[in-house]
Amino acid sequence: MSYSIYVAAEISADGNFADCKYYTEPDGLPAHEIPGSELHIPINAGECIFGLAETSSLLLIGATFKTIGSAPGMNASNFAPADDENFVALSVPAITVTKGVVLLFSTPGTVENLYPSSDPQVINDQPVTC
Repeated sequence: MSYSIYVAAEISADGNFADCKYYTEPDGLPAHEIPGSELHIPINAGECIFGLAETSSLLLIGATFKTIGSAPGMNASNFAPADDENFVALSVPAITVTKGVVLLFSTPGTVENLYPSSDPQVINDQPVTC
């Protein structure tokens, strides 16, 4: 089982970051927007999959993540590259945890720069789904 979140990203006003909005559906319509950057998923989801919303102007190329409250440090298990369809999956245990995530984006076509997102948090604290 997994839970999908869709992200629409554009280059920030200062040109250094990706401004992101998160959605429950790939259409990127306001009716499906998740307010803020706390992304709550079912406790039994197993993994959170980030995909591109149809309204995104940047391509999702990967993500770094860390469980908040665990020992500091980054290693190979804290990075996930995007697949060929610009989806990134990160595993989440079946206990309530909060993962800080930095999504990495690039421009379509020729890569001009890498644009990190702000630090959304994936929290698996929602009721069990079938």
